[in-house]
Amino acid sequence: MSDRMRNVGVLIVAIAAIVVIVIGLWPGRGTAPDPAARAFALETRIKCPICAGEALAGSQSAVARDLRDYIETRIAEGASDQEITDEFVTNYGEQILLDPPRTGWGLWLWLIPIVVAGVGGFAAVRLRRRTENRRAVAETPRSDVAGES
Repeated sequence: MSDRMRNVGVLIVAIAAIVVIVIGLWPGRGTAPDPAARAFALETRIKCPICAGEALAGSQSAVARDLRDYIETRIAEGASDQEITDEFVTNYGEQILLDPPRTGWGLWLWLIPIVVAGVGGFAAVRLRRRTENRRAVAETPRSDVAGES
């Protein structure tokens, strides 16, 4: 297998891995049919207001227990996940969410890693090609470069 074919193969695998990672980490649009699963999904996306960066699902504070009960009550009342999330954002601000929003400045927090990975991959491919070209020129016999026969 030539170096060029191997490089193309590595590039395809790298792109596929990035796509799988992005799709795998992208939160789903649908809601879980089970109320307990819906509640847990919300509790993992919302921070505890008094714990440092900890989700409601993992916090053992009294406030977190009360907020988990509130989420379960709102689900039982028929509120959608978006409505519950909006209530938390209204009461505590966007910093209550563990995931940044995908609008405004929050959108940049999602896009910057993807752009950096793309630019880094492009730079790596260019650097490798440049190195291979220099190596090929250095290995070319002197008579071929000067045009001598």
